[in-house]
Order: sequence, then C-alpha cells, then structure tokens
Amino acid sequence: MTPAQHGPAALIATELELARQLQECLQQEQAELVRADVAALAQTAGRKTGLVDQMNLLAQSRMQAVAAAGHAGAEAGMLAWLAAQDEAVRADWQALLAAAASGKELNRTNGLLIHQHLSRNQAGLQALRGGGQPAVYGRDGQQNVRTAGRSFVAG
Repeated sequence: MTPAQHGPAALIATELELARQLQECLQQEQAELVRADVAALAQTAGRKTGLVDQMNLLAQSRMQAVAAAGHAGAEAGMLAWLAAQDEAVRADWQALLAAAASGKELNRTNGLLIHQHLSRNQAGLQALRGGGQPAVYGRDGQQNVRTAGRSFVAG
C-alpha cells in the first residue's frame, strides 16, 4: 500500500464502508429478533462482532495516522486534521458520524427487543414454576392449583 492508502482519509473511507455494513447487519438482526429466529441471530451476532472489531482497529489506525501527520492523537487532533482536508474527506467524516449515530440507535432498539424476549421467557418460566402465575397442567391433565393454608379432608 502507498502512504496515501494508509492515510487518515483512506481509513475514514474504509470505516464508512464498514459502518454501512454494520447498519445492514443491525437491520438484519432487528428482523431476526422480530421473527425470533434464534439460529440466524447467532450467525448475525458473529458477523456484527467481527465488523465492530474491524472498525475499532481502523479507528486506532486512523488516530495513529493523524498523529503521524503532526496532530494530536485525540479528537482535537482529528478536528484539526479535518479542517485542512478537502470537502470530500469532510463529507466522508460527516457520513461516518451519521452512520455511527444510526447504528447506535439501531443497536438500542435491538436491545429493547432482546429485553422483551427475555421478559417473556422469564414470565413463561415463572408460570411453569407456579410462582404466582396462573396454574399449569400436570402430567395427569389436571390443573395444579397451589393454595395457601392447610389441607383438610372432609368426610
């Protein structure tokens, strides 16, 4: 690779492409959560983790490249470097920030869907255990009703 391909601008473009792939992955995850497709979710989770790992490595590389270009290796250095770039690089940066915000919102929504599934599963388990939920049917087909107090035999 040439130095330009290792530069911050090239890294931003690559990050942007990965951010778009992550958005698609999060949208796919959302659809799988709605369908409760557990098998597909496991596959999507692996893909999502891989994309996030790649993006983290690229962000570190970008900050190192900004520092190598003579700017502070922090947000202030990134902003100073961007100020000296052409409009296309700044547009890519803004698109990357927008994609990150969109991904954050998709991830938040997916978290809510996961929470709903967990709550539903916990309520189902609680009902099976008879913990204050409606009674369930036993092996004999009779409803198992738990009553408080003592049992007595009339007769």
